Amino acid sequence: MATIRRATPGSAGARLTRARRHLATVVLLIIAASAGGCISTRFVYNQLDWIITWQLSGYFDLEKEQSQQLRDTVGRQLDWVRTAQLPAYAELLRAIAREAGTGELTTSRWQAIYDQMIVLFDDFLRHVIPDAVAFLSTLSDDQVEYMIDKLEEENEELAEEYSGRTPEQRQRRREKATIKGLQRFTGRLNSEQKALVGSTVASMYDNSEEWLQGRRLWQQAFRALLLERPPRAEFEARLLAISIDPNYVDRPEYRAQVEANQRIVLGLMAEIIVSLDDKQRQRFQGRLNDFAQDFDRLAAEQFSAAWSGAGPNPWLRSSADVVANN
Repeated sequence: MATIRRATPGSAGARLTRARRHLATVVLLIIAASAGGCISTRFVYNQLDWIITWQLSGYFDLEKEQSQQLRDTVGRQLDWVRTAQLPAYAELLRAIAREAGTGELTTSRWQAIYDQMIVLFDDFLRHVIPDAVAFLSTLSDDQVEYMIDKLEEENEELAEEYSGRTPEQRQRRREKATIKGLQRFTGRLNSEQKALVGSTVASMYDNSEEWLQGRRLWQQAFRALLLERPPRAEFEARLLAISIDPNYVDRPEYRAQVEANQRIVLGLMAEIIVSLDDKQRQRFQGRLNDFAQDFDRLAAEQFSAAWSGAGPNPWLRSSADVVANN
């Protein structure tokens, strides 16, 4: 399984460009894994405790007790998201589905939706920071350096990946990725819709190099904080500050470009919705309503109360069983 990374350069949203937003990872992982139709949203969510723990463990050389603490922390936070935030996401998805049929999804409306997501992301960060600090405080200097080395390996992979591509190649890659993402919800786009995506992507700023530079600067600040190990209250406040505003290292010019890209993407979403034919619109609405229903069901479940980590995970079934029953 690939390592979860930050958004790629050119992505919408200055607030999210470099944030390792755990909640965003949860929601996007659910959608990406479920979009193929063979794996249920509920099954994916109920596996996230060990999936996320396994992926995060790859950044650290943990002792047994630390691994258990990480697993407990992830499970506790997922339970909170389940009850405190998934209902809000469900309602937001239903609103988007409904407004897709009424012509209300203008660029300004998409901006309002984005702003609602930011509020949810920041609420999650405020909730998770105390647990994060409790775990991060257990890391030795060697473990911190191990994590930074792992992150730098990713940086080098990204640098190699983008250095070997021309701006035109990066543009075509973003175009293909955008089309693929849209088609998961709308079905196949027609030639005019694909052309709209292509022209929109071509108008965006290519910030690949500065994005990678900012990623490294943020990691350096994170490393310094972990090695300093300030008092608990100060640690929490500073970690929250660099997490809620991870772009504080950016040049104003770069921020302006990222925000411009965000407006372009939101405008594209508004135009695509208007361009949908009846079949595409029905598919789009159906997919979102299906996810909303799954989020509601997840919010009603008491997963950790049913399974505290002792014995086999009752949700962990074979992939054949999952496909057969979903």
